[in-house]
Amino acid sequence: MSLSTPSSIGYFHTPVLVEEVVEYLITNAKGIYVDCTVGGGGHAEAVLYNLKKQATYYAIDRDKEALSYARERLHKFSDQIVFIQGEFGNIDSILKKEGVSYVDGVLMDLGVSSYQIDTPERGFSYRHSGPLDMRMDRTQKMTAEYIVNNYSEPKLADIFYYYGEERNSRRIAEVIIKRRKKSPIRTTTDLAGIIRENTSRKYQVKVLSRIWQSLRAEVNTEYDQLKNALSKIYPFLKEGARIVVISWESLSDRMVKRYFKGQSLQFSRNSEVTHDTGFNFNILTKKVIKPSQEEIRQNPRAKSAKMRVGMKLKS
Repeated sequence: MSLSTPSSIGYFHTPVLVEEVVEYLITNAKGIYVDCTVGGGGHAEAVLYNLKKQATYYAIDRDKEALSYARERLHKFSDQIVFIQGEFGNIDSILKKEGVSYVDGVLMDLGVSSYQIDTPERGFSYRHSGPLDMRMDRTQKMTAEYIVNNYSEPKLADIFYYYGEERNSRRIAEVIIKRRKKSPIRTTTDLAGIIRENTSRKYQVKVLSRIWQSLRAEVNTEYDQLKNALSKIYPFLKEGARIVVISWESLSDRMVKRYFKGQSLQFSRNSEVTHDTGFNFNILTKKVIKPSQEEIRQNPRAKSAKMRVGMKLKS
């Protein structure tokens, strides 16, 4: 396939593995495609450049601001694209509502956009001072601030351990509980300070990243969303349809890997692997695809990305 790349790609958020996504995703240039996490529209723009006018592209995101930006960015494809604000864990009801019975390809980029990370009031980064928010959908009530100030010590520890794979989860939960008894923990600076005070300087960055990852996952029910989306999209995949998933941390990548192998979608560290799901894929990425050194040089945030692709076989 001869691929085209739009010159505008890269603002708002720099998408990763763009050429690889286009190459693996598109099997029918006139087909139906679903972007479960359209974000700023970087991947969508590249894919749409390589689709025919007869194709339809469903662009889903929880973040209203991201959708607004993507809508403006992709205005030239307005006849082909349908924008939907919603949780991709509800992909079945979304597609049924749109009258879609099958799709040719599905894209899931499970990362946080640069815009979200670099906007202090969103709370997605411990490097910026702002409220402990972390909501993808800012209309929902649950925030990281609520979790930090209201969850029990065992529940906090479990979140840090299972979602962030943080070995010191119990100790961190304990110091958070002690500190919040004195005064509520309101900001990213407050929480980051507590963690730094109780973590060796050598490991501070890793621990902060894990705690933020785990809180973000809890706020946005990220692993339930992914598990539901992978399960619910399967009946909509026609034979030969492809799912392209870009993961940014080990738990999501592990779940996707199991999915393509027809194994259990449980994501906890000690979950049992079973083979009774009925998912039937040809794994097109026997070895996970990672960004090149040149891409990482141009976009250091790309370093953590891992892409896996599966093609649905006849059930």
